[in-house]
Amino acid sequence: MTRGRYTFFALSALVVVPILAGSLVGAAQNEAKPGQDSLYKYLSVFTEALSLVRQAYVEESDPNALFAGALDGITDALDPFSVYVPAAAVASYEEARRVSTSRSGLAVLRERGLDYVLQVDPGSPAAAAGIERGDLLAEIQGRSTRLMPLWELEQLLAGAAGTEIKVRLVRFAETIDASFTLGSFPRPRTSLTERGEVSILHLPTFDGETVAEVRTALEKVGQRGSRHLLIDLRGVHAGDAAAAYAVAGLFADGELGRLTGRAGTIETFQGGTPLWTGRIVVLADRSSLGPAEILAAVLRQRAGAELVGDRTFGHAGRQTGVELSTGARLYLTDAFYSGPDFVALESPLKPDLVAEAATGDDEAKDAPDAVLEKGLERLLAPPAESKKAA
Repeated sequence: MTRGRYTFFALSALVVVPILAGSLVGAAQNEAKPGQDSLYKYLSVFTEALSLVRQAYVEESDPNALFAGALDGITDALDPFSVYVPAAAVASYEEARRVSTSRSGLAVLRERGLDYVLQVDPGSPAAAAGIERGDLLAEIQGRSTRLMPLWELEQLLAGAAGTEIKVRLVRFAETIDASFTLGSFPRPRTSLTERGEVSILHLPTFDGETVAEVRTALEKVGQRGSRHLLIDLRGVHAGDAAAAYAVAGLFADGELGRLTGRAGTIETFQGGTPLWTGRIVVLADRSSLGPAEILAAVLRQRAGAELVGDRTFGHAGRQTGVELSTGARLYLTDAFYSGPDFVALESPLKPDLVAEAATGDDEAKDAPDAVLEKGLERLLAPPAESKKAA
């Protein structure tokens, strides 16, 4: 038997034996549910496919690459945020998670095998390079992203300051080459503008400063005497869930939501003394994610807010890293947040009024913001007409 075959069977044993052992223990403790496929069936299919690849694929395959690819596929089947990271890359990936988008301003997700731009932070290097939300990321640093693990892509975008990043994008069937240099850029701040009798509050993120910024903005709105508030959560994809609940507590009291895992409630979140009791319209889109969805859900259920725009992303979950016996780490969603109705925020929030943003050839730099205009129209309409339009 060749050395390669010894390696293959050793690796197979390392993976399959613990799974089989775990399944035997599970089978002894729990009876299979009627109609549910046994784990043995899936293990059989997996080993059969692995064997066929090793024997019949046109080129000799690397067992390590096959196993890593299989684990990538497992996490990809869960959600866009779960990822398998090999042992050698765990430390550097943890640093990349800490840096996140703070040097690039570019948030990328993978769905159905495609990497696309979820959001570009204003004032960031990626924004200066002309990268836009919805762009497909075909190449980075001269390498195709098709077979690149997600953790490696995230590492590249969180590299050392001063690193030049070159990407190839696909936008409406057109190939675009762009480059930018990683570096710090100003933190996006909560902003308040006025449009006639409407106050417009834009929350770009949720962190330790957001609550104080929103409180100050609401106090200004109160001094102005406005009774119409539009909250723009489009493109808000990052931040801390606790900060989102704290902001929600400026609009509602009582229990605002829970963090719930398989074993039940992990944490509950309480509101405070509301600073706003007027009408609210929330703008959202496909890149409104996580903390933005938490705030939107609380405002809709407790403050009577209406949602205008597109459906949200549909994932307000907590990520946890689990270390495997090999030193590799599996990052997965272990719990979901909810609104006051305690329904897990794992599905998109559907708008009360659908409003589409201009795209492609229809979009002009000086064109009015169609979603914003629809939101203002909804907010200023008499309540009876607003409900009728829904």
